[in-house]
Amino acid sequence: MFSFCIVEPAFTAGVAVDVKVKGVGTPLRENVLARLNLFLQKDNVRLRETTVLLLHEKAEEDIKSALAPFGYYHPVIQSKILEDENGFHAEYIIEKGPPVIVEQVDKNIVGEGSENTVLRKALNNWGLKVGSTLDQGLYEKEKKRLVNAIINEGYLDVVFVQKLLLVDVKKNTAHISLILDTKKQYVFGDTTCAQEILEQSLLNRYLPYSKGDPYRPSKLFELQAILYRTDFFSHVVVTGELDHVEDNSVPVKIELVSPEKRNKYSVGGGYGTDTGGRVKLDWSNRIFNNRGHTISASFLLAEYENSISLLYKIPRQDPRYDTLINSVGYQDSSWDDTNTRLLTAAISQEHSGARFKFSTGLEIRDEVYDIGDTSGESTLLLPSLNAGLIFADDILNTNKGLSTSVNLSGAYKGFVSDASFLQATVNAKAVYKPFQQWKLIGRISVGGTLVDSIDSLPPSLRYYTGGDSTIRGYSYKSIGTEDSSGTVIGGRYLIIQSLELERIVTQYWSVAAFWDGGTATDDLSLDYYQGVGGGVRFRLPFGQIRLDVASAITEDGTPFRVHLTVGGDL
Repeated sequence: MFSFCIVEPAFTAGVAVDVKVKGVGTPLRENVLARLNLFLQKDNVRLRETTVLLLHEKAEEDIKSALAPFGYYHPVIQSKILEDENGFHAEYIIEKGPPVIVEQVDKNIVGEGSENTVLRKALNNWGLKVGSTLDQGLYEKEKKRLVNAIINEGYLDVVFVQKLLLVDVKKNTAHISLILDTKKQYVFGDTTCAQEILEQSLLNRYLPYSKGDPYRPSKLFELQAILYRTDFFSHVVVTGELDHVEDNSVPVKIELVSPEKRNKYSVGGGYGTDTGGRVKLDWSNRIFNNRGHTISASFLLAEYENSISLLYKIPRQDPRYDTLINSVGYQDSSWDDTNTRLLTAAISQEHSGARFKFSTGLEIRDEVYDIGDTSGESTLLLPSLNAGLIFADDILNTNKGLSTSVNLSGAYKGFVSDASFLQATVNAKAVYKPFQQWKLIGRISVGGTLVDSIDSLPPSLRYYTGGDSTIRGYSYKSIGTEDSSGTVIGGRYLIIQSLELERIVTQYWSVAAFWDGGTATDDLSLDYYQGVGGGVRFRLPFGQIRLDVASAITEDGTPFRVHLTVGGDL
């Protein structure tokens, strides 16, 4: 009987290798390490001593190939490798040597687009100038930039007639020669869409281009994004049909899919120190008909405020930005010794762009109210004008931004209204981040009313202050002109100022210290009410949760008050 035993060789770990590269900074060092095979193989468990020494011998060649694209063809490299009980230690000290300098740049565009001003500007902005150090990575990026610029002007068949990069290694000079032929220009043709979701005339108003405009592929992506933002569709595909080009005209095909559910519902609850505990129910029909109309309703039930509203929106001239809004609403609210019940109906034309918002409107209001021992009823027809401007790197998590708004409204007694007045309010808020972990936030509101007597206006049109978003340390609408019984009845004028310093602790948490000041008064006196305090902030995808403790320092005993709010920075 014979027996066999197969003995497998024992597996041993690879040798340890430490590699150091000195004498060059980023990005040269990163490129050297990316091409230095000894560095790339140092963690290979199958690496052996003979391989280490072989790769070390080839290191200078690796380093030279890594430096050449940056214009350094004559480096001086000091290399050494040592071995001890911890493994191999390789070190490479690099002197870059003199760089290759761009001595001549010849570039031109020929073909139909040779006189195109956009393309000429792109050509003149070529990044590798005469006298600069040769950077082959930048050279490739600049070529791609030029090609992309030409394609975006509708010249889809662009080719390089000449594409030369000549390097004289002995003289350390480089000569660049580029000639691009744009060929023919393509334009947008007919845009078609087989669908019944929207009227074709309305769909055409969403197009960011016109028939005959230069064909730009970027416009197709823009149109797709625009149509998704309408919330009318569950799926959108926009395609330029290059296989069906006639006379350089590219037809565009749009595919749209209706949403499975047109109605959306949401239920939320929460707490705010101004409103108390609250429950909110929202409903919206994302597309009411094929003319792009939408309808929505909101119901709020809270400790100090109840409201219901209905909005009917109609797209106007440019449906991306212009909307006609019809609304009706009812609200009853109370604070201190004031109770008010307000019924409204309004129509407004709104333009809402990325930076600028503008609206004009006409509203009829009927308000029944009790202020202390006084009761009243007001009917007003209010034309209004509102404008706002916002600049921000991020609306919700702002590091640098500014928002401003102006609101004008008024009424004329005898023309539906039972009082005459003119009111203007200006608001501004700024956020600045002077240091990495610090934010400075400032805001101001100024308002004034031309009216014979504040008693002519209902509470909803009088100025009050105090509360979560005005002067912290005071209760909601507790600051304003007082009557002889001490009841706060509001005022004709308003000024609010605030400074806040926020320290970012982690990605989600921050702490803040603040000062608020201002008043709501029936005259022009500036007897400021002031509050100071601090708080914590917790950041969420939809904004911040803010918990503040503030002291009313201008009140006897400097009482403290807790404030809880939710919202974005601007």
